[in-house]
Amino acid sequence: MQRIYLDSNVFISLFGTELGRNMRGLFVEAEEFFERIKQKNQVLVLSDLFFEEVRKKTYLSEAEITAYFKEQKVNFEIARIKPGLPWKKFVAKGIHYSDALHMATAIAFKCDCIVTFNIKDFEKAGQEIKSVEPADFD
Repeated sequence: MQRIYLDSNVFISLFGTELGRNMRGLFVEAEEFFERIKQKNQVLVLSDLFFEEVRKKTYLSEAEITAYFKEQKVNFEIARIKPGLPWKKFVAKGIHYSDALHMATAIAFKCDCIVTFNIKDFEKAGQEIKSVEPADFD
């Protein structure tokens, strides 16, 4: 069973008709990703930062988000960010602070990968943790 750290942009895409490059329906890719997660009984790891970013874009509370995943029968775990995470090493590589915090949290909670629509934001981390787009996750 894989542990997948979820970037907020994947969840946010569910609630809009957002299109990516080449007219990709990001909301469709997000729906298909969540269906695969459910079928394979994988575990999504959701951090405090995930909830904060989703709330800012959708106004959904943590309780509403977790209720959604429970209703959809998607396994998830909440990762409470603790002081002392080694995010500074990612910032030193040129990664934005919030993405560095996502990466440090994913590693601290032993995630196998980060699923995001913003692969480029995580590329500078090298081999520390794999990042994949929802459509490429299998």
